[in-house]
Amino acid sequence: MLIYFGKKFSNDDVAPLTVGGEPLERVDSYKLLGVFFSSDLSWEKHVSYIISKVSKRYFIIFQLVKIGLPPCDILVIFCSIIRPILEYACPVWHSGLTRAQSDDIERVQRRCLKIIYPYLSYREALNVSGLEKLCTRRNNFTCKLFNEIKNPEHILHDMLKYKTPNSFNIRNQYPIKIPSAKTKRYATSFFPYCIKNRF
Repeated sequence: MLIYFGKKFSNDDVAPLTVGGEPLERVDSYKLLGVFFSSDLSWEKHVSYIISKVSKRYFIIFQLVKIGLPPCDILVIFCSIIRPILEYACPVWHSGLTRAQSDDIERVQRRCLKIIYPYLSYREALNVSGLEKLCTRRNNFTCKLFNEIKNPEHILHDMLKYKTPNSFNIRNQYPIKIPSAKTKRYATSFFPYCIKNRF
């Protein structure tokens, strides 16, 4: 997979890699450890994949409601077989989601709660069930990982650039420098996102 956004040459100008004299197939996306990465560095493919995967499990929620299982038990099943798919490795891709992609993921939980609590609005169902919005949970997971990286013993800690003591000002006392970003893709990636939000 080639990742290139310049104008000097096209992907067709790059000779294919070969192994044993045989050219390797060039792809626009690939799946690594359950997460789809795309050559345009967007998460559209991954979001479509996880939504498609959980759509096959709505039937379970329907059947559990149909047989009269208490909502609290159905919620346990929802949190066991549907929500983990929507949140798997979310610190990797959460910061790069568009509003539409985030809404598409949220719509899965909204639909499941509508099946369980048909007469309640989404906000009311969240209050009754004790669940949080998925975007809030993803944000919390991202924040938790970033705080772990702040530990000097963490393997990724050296990627953080701290300000010198004399570079602090009254308005901005956050100790970590925001990396300069020339593209929106990098500005919405994990480290700039976390530092900008002062996690």
